[in-house]
Amino acid sequence: MLTDVVPFSRSDVQLVQSILQTPDAVITSAALDGFHGRSADTLKSSGILRPDAHQLAAVALSDHEDEAVNLSWSPEHRGYGYFSPSAGWVPVSGDQLTAYTICFPDLFQVLLAPLDVSSREAPEELVHGLVWEVGNVRFPGRGKRVPVWTSRRLHAPEVWSMFADAARSRPSPGLRLVINLTPGRVMEPTYRGHEIISLQDVICADGLAVDPDLLAARVSSGATTADAPIIVTADGASVNVRGKHYPFTGTKQRSIIRHLYQAWKSGEPECLTAAVLEAADCGASVNTLAKAFSGRSDWRDFIQEKNGRCWISL
Repeated sequence: MLTDVVPFSRSDVQLVQSILQTPDAVITSAALDGFHGRSADTLKSSGILRPDAHQLAAVALSDHEDEAVNLSWSPEHRGYGYFSPSAGWVPVSGDQLTAYTICFPDLFQVLLAPLDVSSREAPEELVHGLVWEVGNVRFPGRGKRVPVWTSRRLHAPEVWSMFADAARSRPSPGLRLVINLTPGRVMEPTYRGHEIISLQDVICADGLAVDPDLLAARVSSGATTADAPIIVTADGASVNVRGKHYPFTGTKQRSIIRHLYQAWKSGEPECLTAAVLEAADCGASVNTLAKAFSGRSDWRDFIQEKNGRCWISL
């Protein structure tokens, strides 16, 4: 299991999700080295990506160069390879035979670390390699715990069928959240009390973990980044604008974000800049948002300031 905190870049997250999209959560050594060198090193060192002793696979050398293919032994050619409809038998050399797979226990340790889970035992596997029961989770601002599952590849009809079977065999008395680890449109956004949320809607801005505040906001609003232009966590620490994340660490900046977001939700977004800054306990020398957000300019992507007034602009 993981013992150290490992930082994960956006490309690391994208690589994890692309591997999780494959039926067996497997990628070949050739594909890793050829296309994802830096992220591959990070994921290997973290333990999330490990050699798979049970699979012989390689990146396809014809047809689709970035797809993994299963290999078989050919007595005629005295070696491993695969059959290509366009090229016939394609031999694969020994140095291309290594396959890597996602280590789900280590992935879940990182993914679920910020959540207040009632049991810290490893998630229970309900459908082999596809659906897991996490436990009951307490979210910020909610007194009652909510049961949570994780899943992957719910866009595939055969996987959806297995998920539906698991849901029917374990009915939930109330709302149950399902965090789908892979992107793509699922068969149904809700299913018999199960609300399905995409990981990319609730992931931390700077890592590979679920943001509890984003998840709480998603539950309370019922909105995804596809249908809500902006989602702000309860403490103002994370803003999601149409799928793009903006983290804020300063307490005054967070206060400003919260103030403007509440005004935007009320339908009267324009605020006096002086009043916003005073509410955030900014000093007398800080008389503009530009000074309050000194050192960064990305806040201008969704906030405007003009003639002594400021507002969220989407």
